[in-house]
Amino acid sequence: MTNSVAQQAPAQPQVSHEDRMAELRRKSEISRQNAKAKVKANSEPVVEPVEAEPVTVTEPVLVSVESTTATAVVTPLASKVDESAAKNVFKNVDVTVVKTSSDRRRKRRRHDKKGGGRQKQEKKLNRQKYLEYKYAAKDILDNPNIPEEHRSNILGQVWAKGERMGVADSMEFIDQKVLEEILPEDVAQRIRDLVNKMTTRR
Repeated sequence: MTNSVAQQAPAQPQVSHEDRMAELRRKSEISRQNAKAKVKANSEPVVEPVEAEPVTVTEPVLVSVESTTATAVVTPLASKVDESAAKNVFKNVDVTVVKTSSDRRRKRRRHDKKGGGRQKQEKKLNRQKYLEYKYAAKDILDNPNIPEEHRSNILGQVWAKGERMGVADSMEFIDQKVLEEILPEDVAQRIRDLVNKMTTRR
C-alpha cells in the first residue's frame, strides 16, 4: 500500500506587528501627499477613494485601518470647508422683534375723517304716528276727483319720503302731483296739513 501525501502549501513568512504598523503609516503618508498634490492642482479637489493594498493580518488591527480611511477622506475635504464658510447653513440668525406698545388706543391722523357724533337734526315724519297718518290720509284721498290707481301710490310715497328723507321732499312730491293734475289743490293742502301735524325733528 502506498500512502499519497498531499503537498502542503508553503508557509507564508510571518510579519511582525511593528513592520505592519510601519507599512500602514507609509501608505497613509503617501495618500496624504497625493491629496495635497490634487488640491494644489485643482481649485476644487475631487475625492477619489484610496484603495489600500491587501495585507494579511493575523491579529486584528482596528485602530490603524480606521486612521487610514479617516485621513484619506477628511484631508481633501479640508479645503472645501474654507469655501463653504461663506454659506454657513447652521448660522444663528438674529431676528429683531418689534415690541407692541401697551397703549392700544388708535392714534388719530391729521386727515382721518371724524366719524360719529350727533348729526344735524332734520324735520321728518314721526314713525310712531304711522297708523294715525294712514287712516287719516285714506279718508282724505277718498275723493272722486282722484283716480283710484294713484291713491295707494300717493299714500305710500308721501310717508316714505317724509320719514326717510325729510318733510321737504314729501312736500315736493305733493306739489309734483298737483302739477300733474292727479291731486286737486284742496286735497293737496289737507295732506300738507296732515304731514305738518306729524312732523318731528330727528
